[in-house]
Amino acid sequence: MPPELEAQDIEKARTFFQYGNEAALKSNFDYAINMYKEACKRAVDNLQFRQALRGIQRRKFGNEPSKVGRLVGMTNKKIHFSARSARGKEKYAQAIETLEEAFTNNPWDVAAAREGAESFEMLELYPIAQWYLESVQSEVGAKDAEFHRHAAHVHELCEAWPKAIASWETVKRIDPYDDEAERKIKNLAAAATMKRANYEGAIEKAGETPKESAEEIAERLEQLKLEKMTPEQRLHNEIQKDPKQVWPYIELADMARKRSQFENAEKILSAGLKANPKDPALQQNYAEVQMTRLRRAIEALTKRVDDDPTDVTSKSKLEQLHRMLLDYEIKEYRRRVALSPEDHNLHYQLGLALARDSKHAEAIGEFQIAKGSPNLKIQSMLQAGLSFEADGRAKLAERTYQEALKSLEPSDTANFNALHYQLGRVNETLGNMEQAEEHYNEVAANDYTYRDIAQRLRNLN
Repeated sequence: MPPELEAQDIEKARTFFQYGNEAALKSNFDYAINMYKEACKRAVDNLQFRQALRGIQRRKFGNEPSKVGRLVGMTNKKIHFSARSARGKEKYAQAIETLEEAFTNNPWDVAAAREGAESFEMLELYPIAQWYLESVQSEVGAKDAEFHRHAAHVHELCEAWPKAIASWETVKRIDPYDDEAERKIKNLAAAATMKRANYEGAIEKAGETPKESAEEIAERLEQLKLEKMTPEQRLHNEIQKDPKQVWPYIELADMARKRSQFENAEKILSAGLKANPKDPALQQNYAEVQMTRLRRAIEALTKRVDDDPTDVTSKSKLEQLHRMLLDYEIKEYRRRVALSPEDHNLHYQLGLALARDSKHAEAIGEFQIAKGSPNLKIQSMLQAGLSFEADGRAKLAERTYQEALKSLEPSDTANFNALHYQLGRVNETLGNMEQAEEHYNEVAANDYTYRDIAQRLRNLN
């Protein structure tokens, strides 16, 4: 981003932040939340903006977690899933922005805080990741050792040794037989001692090397060994310590995907699923990698067939890959819909995949659910109409297109043309040539080059 554009964004962020402050003073919670969100969107790395946003979100509930509705958990589950999806695609800022919707519903959402902390960690904004976890620590379950392991990891990234040690001590209280906790506490204590010694040595004119016990030397060497590890080695080390941890697999796979090493990413996630077979985040990331690999293979084979149309073997293989990808997409979207049945976009995506597979009766059902979303209503009805046509139900298609036209915004020329064009096609099928011509004329008046509209009007005349 050019420096002048970055400066403009920062200035806009400050303006939105000021608007938020003014609204907060008047207890205009919704407007303040929106303004702070805009500020955070333009300055992802600004902790002050994020803290102000969370503060006003909590004020809206009177700073009482008990006032959050019981059904919010189900609503936020869908948002968590969307955020994971964005993070799986390396869209960390988008994931963070998505999670703010969850915090608006429940400003003490522990799962959202952990998701957000992981995205900030990937952006190397460790202090914000640390604050995310600390801001919900009072709501963490008494037996949630995984949260405290996560917190310890982030505290360590921030070199907040006492906090990291305290988190591992909490893990040890929850699970007295956790060997890793004991080892980490010793290592972190050594790191803290080394850091303190470095500070003291820096201000001494003639510092002498302090005497160390054999145990202290061993601990220091172990710490130095850890510090020399690459990020990948550290993550592999975490997996060896506890294969049930999900985040190291996802982060390792993310690193592989950034390098376009999709086969390696698949192996990492496959190992994660072997250890955590029902984890939805691992399942989704694994599916995304598999589908990406299939799409890349299809692109390569398509180019080969385009270069040599006589290559029968490549053509056959290309057809097989298209079939495999479509089957995988349908299976994956069915799984996601089962997890988040209230997500209209998932129903829409499943409908598109089913329609591509000529399963139009099932596709229509998905589109009819998807049209419950205002943002997807027109597209869902258009797609439902196309499936009705493909299924030989022209009258139902006509009715669906007409209903969609009634909901159309006046400025939506693209869908206006698409719906009138399909209505023309349907009326041709039904033998209503005059009505077909009227619909084609509506399209031609907007865009005479639209598809084959000119030829169809000539044929009717």
